[in-house]
Amino acid sequence: MNKKLIIKITIFLLIFVISWGIIWSWFITRTVRKNSSNDSMKNQHAIVKNIIATETRDEKKYWEFYAKSGEYNSEHNSVQLNDVIGNFYDEKEQVAVSFTSDKGTYDEKSKKVVLNGNNLIVGRDGSQLYADELIWQGQGQDILANGNVQYIQDNKIVTKSKKAVFNSTLTNFKIMGNAIVKLYADDDAKKKYTQL
Repeated sequence: MNKKLIIKITIFLLIFVISWGIIWSWFITRTVRKNSSNDSMKNQHAIVKNIIATETRDEKKYWEFYAKSGEYNSEHNSVQLNDVIGNFYDEKEQVAVSFTSDKGTYDEKSKKVVLNGNNLIVGRDGSQLYADELIWQGQGQDILANGNVQYIQDNKIVTKSKKAVFNSTLTNFKIMGNAIVKLYADDDAKKKYTQL
């Protein structure tokens, strides 16, 4: 046999073996590819208990929360939370406000925290905010309150409204929608006060 013929046969066999290997691997991995594109594989749920989450950036703590239980949804990158307590921190990493809620949602992408169900936020100065829904999206961002919003500051200012916007430390606010504001001047007047 001539050397050129041997080289041609060797190249042909090599191309044949490589082609056969590619075709064979395509058939073998077809099921894996099919399963990875399946919608049920894309949307995973995990039920977890005793969740602790903290967000830090540049080694500074922005917020933290604890939930007794929750459910993670990979399709929405969110966690549904139950029995939530937590803190939001200021730029000095001191607790700006603390909160508690029956239910909440945390979105991993937007970093948005939505609380709904017996919500209470307490500021560092003792001010209290109650609302059906509270939305907070990060340090320095306003807290949005919706539905049956009640705010009590130093037991001297009591407000009720449908909506409100608060700064992240509850020291400045804007109330909207059927707003009621009551101001109390002394201890005797405070005794008359009952939550609106």
